[in-house]
Amino acid sequence: MPIFVVISLAKDTGPLNAAVVSAIPEADRHQLVNDRGWLVRFDGTSTGLSGHLEITGQSEGEKSRVGAALVTPISAYYGRGPNDMWEWLSVKFSQ
Repeated sequence: MPIFVVISLAKDTGPLNAAVVSAIPEADRHQLVNDRGWLVRFDGTSTGLSGHLEITGQSEGEKSRVGAALVTPISAYYGRGPNDMWEWLSVKFSQ
């Protein structure tokens, strides 16, 4: 199942956080440190996840209750971060 990074582009990250918590099972989400966004395992596309979280998909002229956000798949990863994030990624990529 694909893994995505979901990052709020709005000043208030609360609506996106609430959408992820309510729409994605706990085992399939990992919040990034300092409220920077989420790692999400989702069986679908970036467009599908965006619609599932109600970032997009509203009727024309209707605003998103979640606000602006970036949804992108992860095909590889590298960097510096907390051990629990790397462990989560490693486990989810191997499932």
